[in-house]
Amino acid sequence: MRAFARYLSAAFLALTALACSAQDGQFTEGKQYRKVREIQQPADKKRILVEEFFWYGCPHCYALDPAITNWAKTKPADVDFTRVPNTLGRPVGALHAKAYYTAESLNALDKMHPALFDAIHKEGQHLENEAQIAAVFNRTLGLMPDIFGNTFKGFAVDARFRKSEQLSKDYGITSVPVVVVGGKYMTSAAMAGSFESMLKVVDALVVKVRKERGGR
Repeated sequence: MRAFARYLSAAFLALTALACSAQDGQFTEGKQYRKVREIQQPADKKRILVEEFFWYGCPHCYALDPAITNWAKTKPADVDFTRVPNTLGRPVGALHAKAYYTAESLNALDKMHPALFDAIHKEGQHLENEAQIAAVFNRTLGLMPDIFGNTFKGFAVDARFRKSEQLSKDYGITSVPVVVVGGKYMTSAAMAGSFESMLKVVDALVVKVRKERGGR
């Protein structure tokens, strides 16, 4: 039932995305994608980083999650995929971002990422404070509140959170979900026309970045 509901949600959002659909694999800069505000140089020019900027409270991000998770399972060998939580300038967004990095620090993203999404969009929780988020961690992982609290408030999570906030500003991220390819180009369902088209744009941008770096 949950999978079917998310399918219907994704289908609805795809039909209502505010952009012209790209056709025949032809994508144009300024239409289906554009350059980020400040291009980031890759740590390794042989690797292409794909970054999904999201917020747990965003229904569009929730609907996209199954599709982009499946995409990541079949990505090219030279592509690295990572998620970057974005606050959209909201205090609750900061709590959600720190929840993501807490799960990452505990090596529990596989379980906690969908659990946090489901808590908000399936179970109707708002996760507006630390205690509510801690309860989801406890229920999902059996994690005691003191371990959660020490991690959530710790230096490592705060550093990752601040770095992600700065990266969002550098790229010029003002909405979610948005995908950035190679630290240079960004696209979204609104630009591409649908989630399916957006992932096709991502694939095309991977090829584009690879060629720009001298690869094939």
